[in-house]
Amino acid sequence: MTELLLPIASEIISAGLAFVLVYFFFRAYRLTKLAYLLGLPFGFSFLGVSYISLGVSMIYERSSVSSIGSLWLYLVTQTYGFAFVTISYYFSRKMEEKAKHILKIVSLASAISIFLILLGLYLAPPSLGLPSNDVADEGFRIANLVFLVYVIYTLVKNWESSRRPISRSMWASSAFSLLAIGQYSQLIHDIDGSQTAFIFAHILRIASLLVLIYIYYVSGKGEG
Repeated sequence: MTELLLPIASEIISAGLAFVLVYFFFRAYRLTKLAYLLGLPFGFSFLGVSYISLGVSMIYERSSVSSIGSLWLYLVTQTYGFAFVTISYYFSRKMEEKAKHILKIVSLASAISIFLILLGLYLAPPSLGLPSNDVADEGFRIANLVFLVYVIYTLVKNWESSRRPISRSMWASSAFSLLAIGQYSQLIHDIDGSQTAFIFAHILRIASLLVLIYIYYVSGKGEG
């Protein structure tokens, strides 16, 4: 149990930082009323839930129903989190009404699908032969990397178009790059069990969340 304390603490810290970002992003939405910004608090809410779910799965035995359900909740909500962040940046250059409409549909579909997935996992008979968490984890991780690469690309384009040597987009792209490298490190851990990659992934995740909090804290005080 002792060797699990640090990973569990990392998940708790990550969840706390993610929910701090939810506060900042929701405040930005309230000030601007731009619908596409809602993707950010939704996305980081899902990420916060995913970190809590992974921590819960570590507490229980891997063979227990609670652990399996928590692991699947972690996989699904983490990918939904990155998907919502991607949607937000995708619609940052689109029409406002279209963004609002799409976000409502995606939010409802996400909530329903998460409920149905978890219900199916708990009620499905063992003979159904669901894929193991390890196999599914790699697929979800690759999807997360695709989402993050798009976010980084969009932020870099915004930085270039701003023609400013230093901007919020530049720092945000650096933070999301850390998240992407962390996802890649976690993928390496999923494939070969490297503990170094596992530790590195957690460090990068916390560092990226701290950078994002700093960016939007400074921005909120009118310094960015």
